[in-house]
Amino acid sequence: MEGIFLLGYPINHGLNYLYYLFNCEYNKCGDKLQSLVFAPSHITGFFEIIDHPHPMIRGSRGAGVVLDQGVLTRVEVCEGNGEIIIKTNGNINDYHSREDSVTYKTLDLLKKQFTEIEWSNLHITINHELNVPLEAGFGASAGFALGTSLGLSQILKLPLTFNQAAAVAHNAEVLLSTGLGDVMGSMVGGFPLRIEPGSPGFGKADKLLSPENPRKDTDEGGLFIIFKSLGTIETSSVLTDPVKTNKLNSVARDMLQRLMLKPQVTHFMDLSLEFAQKTGFIDPEIMEMVDVLKDETMGASMAMLGRTVFAISSTPDNSLEGSGVARIDHCGCRII
Repeated sequence: MEGIFLLGYPINHGLNYLYYLFNCEYNKCGDKLQSLVFAPSHITGFFEIIDHPHPMIRGSRGAGVVLDQGVLTRVEVCEGNGEIIIKTNGNINDYHSREDSVTYKTLDLLKKQFTEIEWSNLHITINHELNVPLEAGFGASAGFALGTSLGLSQILKLPLTFNQAAAVAHNAEVLLSTGLGDVMGSMVGGFPLRIEPGSPGFGKADKLLSPENPRKDTDEGGLFIIFKSLGTIETSSVLTDPVKTNKLNSVARDMLQRLMLKPQVTHFMDLSLEFAQKTGFIDPEIMEMVDVLKDETMGASMAMLGRTVFAISSTPDNSLEGSGVARIDHCGCRII
């Protein structure tokens, strides 16, 4: 792979590139308290919605894969007058309005839970850098929420454990209908299996044993995720539509059990494609790309929920023009 390398990895790819960007922009922090959180992207292959009145318990069962690309969030806090600045890739508030921003929702949940904090005396800057498409099935909103909750919890020394801080992120996602299982998936890493619904600390998760060597200091024996996005699907438009949710639940109901009986990556990909086809989410253009990739890889399908094709492969080489390539992140969400 050609290009400039940082710490042994190409700086136009993965976590090192995001870290490189931050180091370029922020080399002095003055009196600010800072935290840096990396939330790897989670692609869902199939899922079943499990409804519940409590947002911490509401969620999904299903399976997915976690990429070494995602959202790197820098949170900065200093004395101020209550001003909050949220940036996405350096642009102030360019993604969502305050009302439907998962970052603002996460911050609001923390404010309501910890009223003893003098929030009006703080200046908070939250800067998300991401190298995956938005609303295309990569779980970027979960990354925004995780970076916000974990970063602020660390800086302000809130009385929360790692899972408890992540649960706040899950809560924000559920309340805005931007996701049901991506927070859990990003936390687990690898090939996560969401066994029981809910946030970290409430839900139950496992993961497939990957047939690769997960060491990062070697390029031998690793698996690759090949992907290409053609556009967006608004997650809330599916999660709030009873007809669509009933259809996908009827298709997904026994899929996790089937995967547990044969817990292999190739079987996960077969089930993911079956889900995409039977629910009707996949369209002819995406299916055409799936057909190209499935004969060259361990399997290909559509990312849920986005107009994105993804495949698992033992090599980055493929014949899909304009495709992206990532490694699998086995570590999950972490404070750097």
